[in-house]
Amino acid sequence: MSAASDAGARVVVALDVGGTTLSGGLVAEDGVVLCAAERPAARDGGRDPGLHGTVALARELSVRAQDMGAEVVGIGAGFPEYVSQVGTLTSRDVIGWDEQPAGLLAPLVPGRPVVVESDVRCGALAEARTGSGRGLGSFLYVSLGTGLSAAFVQDGRVWAGQRGEALGLGTWPVHGVLPPDLEGYASGSGIAARYSAVTGSAVAGARAVVARAEAGDAAAFDVLSTAGGALGTALAWAVALLDPAAIVLGGGLGTVGGLLDESMRTAYAAHARRRGRPPVRRAELGARSGLVGAALAAWEHPADARESHRVA
Repeated sequence: MSAASDAGARVVVALDVGGTTLSGGLVAEDGVVLCAAERPAARDGGRDPGLHGTVALARELSVRAQDMGAEVVGIGAGFPEYVSQVGTLTSRDVIGWDEQPAGLLAPLVPGRPVVVESDVRCGALAEARTGSGRGLGSFLYVSLGTGLSAAFVQDGRVWAGQRGEALGLGTWPVHGVLPPDLEGYASGSGIAARYSAVTGSAVAGARAVVARAEAGDAAAFDVLSTAGGALGTALAWAVALLDPAAIVLGGGLGTVGGLLDESMRTAYAAHARRRGRPPVRRAELGARSGLVGAALAAWEHPADARESHRVA
């Protein structure tokens, strides 16, 4: 854990809960990360079963804030699940939770708000305030990491949808291939699984496939180029539907460049239906977009709504 802060600072404990990594930090109101930490998400054969790792990391950061002389004013947490407009998880697609995170985290900050949001909407919020979406009238934020999801931002506001489910880009079908959805085909976990299925060689993740492609592995090259092609085609469809000013590509895999990125941009350009297609920008905050956005979600939560999340 690294830290740089002055005593008396006011901070939010921010959590970015991923399928591979639990990221946390102490974040000031302007989005500056004063202290950061990471832990593996996988444990006991699942991804943070019971949210024990998430709660432990939040507790560790709260203690760290106390040691720094900083005041914790709340907790903001982003999860790779569907999240309702009142901050409850409504899916179990990735994380092994059995109790709502707000209830588990609230005792760590008595009398302070706990704000739970979708991780992709957190990333979109951060890029809207301090990153590549700053000053844009609209943009589509796409998070490409272990999973794949997206969120639309207009006039600085992230669109959640009626049920909090306006993020399912990864569920779009990829016709004529297996797996038949975009996340299974082009996400980090999908890329690793496809490579293993083709070669019979297990890999730890998509970055291992990237390394093999760079070393001349033809199977890795094919998996990455087709994944990028599918993603670029889907982005062209999304632009035809939403007509955003730009696409902002974030997530741990979405910001590294290379063959996957090149293939995505080629397919996007080929399938864009009209001239003057929106540019594709890399997330300025990189892999930290979700963490910063989780903090900003807590900082920006309306006062009346903040009261409803307080636990005395």
